Amino acid sequence: MAEEIKSLIKKLSPLLEEDSEVFRELVTFFSGTAKISMHRDDLCKFLQDNRTFEVVRVSGKSYKDCVYELVDNYPEMMDAIGMLRYYKAPAGNIKWEEVEAAEIAMGNELTMNAYGWSPDAWTIFENNAFDETTAPEDKKGDYSLVAIVALDSLL
Repeated sequence: MAEEIKSLIKKLSPLLEEDSEVFRELVTFFSGTAKISMHRDDLCKFLQDNRTFEVVRVSGKSYKDCVYELVDNYPEMMDAIGMLRYYKAPAGNIKWEEVEAAEIAMGNELTMNAYGWSPDAWTIFENNAFDETTAPEDKKGDYSLVAIVALDSLL
């Protein structure tokens, strides 16, 4: 599956370096280990011409904290024309109602442009126990959000 995604990214955006953070995060986002499978049409929409890309990583004590961290500390999100994002759950079961509350907060905070985003998609990954054991003490148990953002390159 990962090789198919890599080939598709190279086909759609041949100038995107395979060792770039954006490339790696796109492969992660569309991997088969996500709890919500993503449609490849979102990748096609995301990699349209005249776009630049950025990866933003935030963490917090809840999914909603991550959203507020993203909105408060990265004002360029207001200029996004597309966003793919994924949450990483801390150890234990995913609390879907908390993810839904975070997504509602995302919509409320970024209402001006969110409806024009192409695409606007999210997924979630379960915690990897290895990641948790190697995390710094002050980050253990934290929730995280990785946003892959498309910006208009004509700005």
